[in-house]
Amino acid sequence: MSLASSHVTYEVTVTNNMDEELLAPVLVAPVSEDGKIFVERYVSPEAEHQILTGDPGMLAEAIGEDAAVAHGMDGPPGVLLAPGKSITFEVASHAEEVRVLAMVAPTMYEDHYVTAVVQLNGEPMSIGLDRFDIGYDEGRKTIEPVADAVATVQVNAKQSY
Repeated sequence: MSLASSHVTYEVTVTNNMDEELLAPVLVAPVSEDGKIFVERYVSPEAEHQILTGDPGMLAEAIGEDAAVAHGMDGPPGVLLAPGKSITFEVASHAEEVRVLAMVAPTMYEDHYVTAVVQLNGEPMSIGLDRFDIGYDEGRKTIEPVADAVATVQVNAKQSY
């Protein structure tokens, strides 16, 4: 039986590599749910809400039970991930790939987020989370890349069931 067809629990660690900016709560969901995150060259209303407010609740609800959310413990309101810090949490999934998504707190820019697609094949993996601008405050409402690997996500399989 392949790992993709069975539920596997993964330990996920997200590290903020930025010098000054904080990350808002992190959402993890199967890539098969990307249609609930991205719409053409922009994001869905639920993803826009997460990217503009830092609250992944609407997007997690739209995705359903396959979504996982993790919070840091820094900054007001105590759910952010400060520079140089990490959070570790568990995700149970049968997906072959998951997307990791978090808002960059709007202390410097109002509409930036980080994301990456992570392969879940049972092997330990570490990948950079790239930074993007959705163009909301500029009025263009199209996604543009900003910087590579401003945060890191590491994934390790723990067990299957």
